[in-house]
Amino acid sequence: MTGARRNRVVVIGHINHDRIWRLSEPLRAGGRIAWTSRETRLGGGGYFTARRLLELGHPVALLSNLMDDTNGDAALAELQEAGFDTTLIARREGATDFADILLDPTGERTILSSERRLSRTFLLDQPIAALAFYVNAPKLPEAIIASLAAAPLVVSQMPLREGEPRPADIMVGSKADLPGVNLTDTWRRAQALGSARLRHLVMTDGPGAISVFDGKDETRVTLKRVVHVRDTIGAGDSFSGALIHALLRGIDIVEASRSAGDETADWLERREARSAQQQQNPAPRTFA
Repeated sequence: MTGARRNRVVVIGHINHDRIWRLSEPLRAGGRIAWTSRETRLGGGGYFTARRLLELGHPVALLSNLMDDTNGDAALAELQEAGFDTTLIARREGATDFADILLDPTGERTILSSERRLSRTFLLDQPIAALAFYVNAPKLPEAIIASLAAAPLVVSQMPLREGEPRPADIMVGSKADLPGVNLTDTWRRAQALGSARLRHLVMTDGPGAISVFDGKDETRVTLKRVVHVRDTIGAGDSFSGALIHALLRGIDIVEASRSAGDETADWLERREARSAQQQQNPAPRTFA
């Protein structure tokens, strides 16, 4: 393994084709909802985290899947042009499944994904080395588990569905994904996934305080400012990328969480400004 590859960050997660519908009003049962614009862009937990790490100056390899159709070809070309190491991306036979994201004026989003796309597993023939790994996947093959076990730093997203154990130093989750679950119970769930290696649980809460928990003590991290944007898609994944960036700079977990939260607020504002410049405000259309 070359030194360049040992210094990379490997991100394990999905690369989606997100079809984003910007709605003019909130969803309601039985209604006919107007939409003001529609765009398709790359997304997914793996993509957004990897993109943030790349923007922050890290060599990033994506361990993911793309289909072998024209949409997969275009996505692979876009990733390569952006500067990602795509050698760990598997090409699968079949057509690309798009994820439809309904985004209402308040920023509330509804994500529609096919069960087939969500059930795709990640492929790796033999263990690989990296400076750090980020994992956003419920199930992992043995070669990935062995790679994580030997890595200096592993940050894992808390699986939303039933997940398999993986070596992890830090587990990241969102309080919105675990309503009514207290921090102690969330820690037990995280420790069952991350094993005895787990040192910290980091739970975000939108614009609210971040909770950093070590199994005994909670530290609440308040961000320096709150931003109000319509599109928050990928915010949690961008936070994970910024968190890894801070940890690799030697910053302790509490200050790394604060830095990642502030970085994510800045990232959301920049993206919102770019989106406002690009939108052409076509006439509203409706769908049932």
